[in-house]
Amino acid sequence: MKIDKQILERYFKGNCTAEEAEIVAAYLDQSETPVADEWFDQMYEEVLEEERQSISLPEKETKPPVIYSRWYSIAAAVVVLLGVCTWLLQMRQRNGVKMTLALTWDTLANNDNNIKLMTMIDGSRIWLAPHSSVIYPDNYNDTSREVWLQGEAYFEVAQHANKSFSVHTYHLKTIALGTAFNVSTSNYADGSIQVSLTEGKVAVTSNSYSLILRPGEMVRCSGDSYSRPAEFSVREVMDWRNGKLVFEKTSLGDVFAKLQSRYGCKIIVDKNVARSQKVSGVFHAGASVENILEAIQYVHGFQVVKRDDNTYEITTGK
Repeated sequence: MKIDKQILERYFKGNCTAEEAEIVAAYLDQSETPVADEWFDQMYEEVLEEERQSISLPEKETKPPVIYSRWYSIAAAVVVLLGVCTWLLQMRQRNGVKMTLALTWDTLANNDNNIKLMTMIDGSRIWLAPHSSVIYPDNYNDTSREVWLQGEAYFEVAQHANKSFSVHTYHLKTIALGTAFNVSTSNYADGSIQVSLTEGKVAVTSNSYSLILRPGEMVRCSGDSYSRPAEFSVREVMDWRNGKLVFEKTSLGDVFAKLQSRYGCKIIVDKNVARSQKVSGVFHAGASVENILEAIQYVHGFQVVKRDDNTYEITTGK
């Protein structure tokens, strides 16, 4: 069967046949995929054109997201069956993923401050960041290779011509084409998901957009919007793999979000604290969140109040 844009569109929207899915997966595993590259470029230009045409229209008011507590309650529930089922149902509703809870699901939950390495049955390797979780069905690698991530992980994907490897993160799906990449779901105050590619090629798709990343590129996605693929700082994105916490002109709001994600703590921020201030610095991953907050507060003028062993309140001190 010839690969064309119509088949690619059906594949990424989940409307193709099993035969078409195998053919497209095999095609995407090739080092050169000119038809897919052209299709993704076309999709990207269409989205940009829509944004240009709508730029003069008044923006629809939306309720601001709950930033700092978004993942806190979910992280505690993911290791129990009820939490897993709820999460999977949310995934299904947001992604349109065809799943059934009749399957048995395996969970790798990293609930401490160390890094966990998991080797899947197909040879793919997953480094799981602190306070992160991966869920996958027990029939993984039978007909497909799909995992669901909460938190942050680095993936080294074993090549398989007939079985694509997919990472689901709420509304977003990252399809690996024999590659290595990092995905984070909770390092930013606006709740955006970041996909950073170090080797090979990945397709990043949602219900409203699709694009392909090349080595050294990253994209941030939030709901129906996404950034243009751009270069990223490997030092900052991969800091957790190197036992560090790196901030390079990072907004204070994103600093709090990243600390909350990495340490599994809860940070309550007063509305009067200026979250846009920039932070630069390197900390050892073994440093306590309390010490990191205290080091930053001297420069940025906020106050830290420890409410309990796992909760911190950030105020202006006035």
